[in-house]
Amino acid sequence: MLRAYICSPYRARTEAEFDRNIDYAQELTRRALMAGVAPITPHLYLTQCLNDKKREERAVGMAAGMQLLKGCDFVIAGIKHGISEGMRWEIALANERGIDVVNADELAHYLRYRKRTYAISWSAEERVRECQRELQRFFAEHQRD
Repeated sequence: MLRAYICSPYRARTEAEFDRNIDYAQELTRRALMAGVAPITPHLYLTQCLNDKKREERAVGMAAGMQLLKGCDFVIAGIKHGISEGMRWEIALANERGIDVVNADELAHYLRYRKRTYAISWSAEERVRECQRELQRFFAEHQRD
């Protein structure tokens, strides 16, 4: 299963804009899951234990997110509401590391391209089998510990 880093705005000037940004990040995460991709969306969960309004805590969260990004196969950039400063950093890191950055609206097209290029099967049945294999590997590894 491919891993995708979800890159979308988080910070906002108003409460309504903030709610919109969270909803959008959740929508992108769901889209990735339904496409058979394992999404990494750090701004949805790191902000549950770090305060993004405190400069030091934001820096810790951004650094952790950047490390997570390095382990992803590609980045899904949700640009519908613009590109924030944090997104610019994430996109720059992806470009520096040679990680594809895909416009969220082009996800299906990108995955079709990857399927042709890498001969990856994306059928629903194959996604289920892949998830089952991942779970079996996970449980096998943890039973040994």
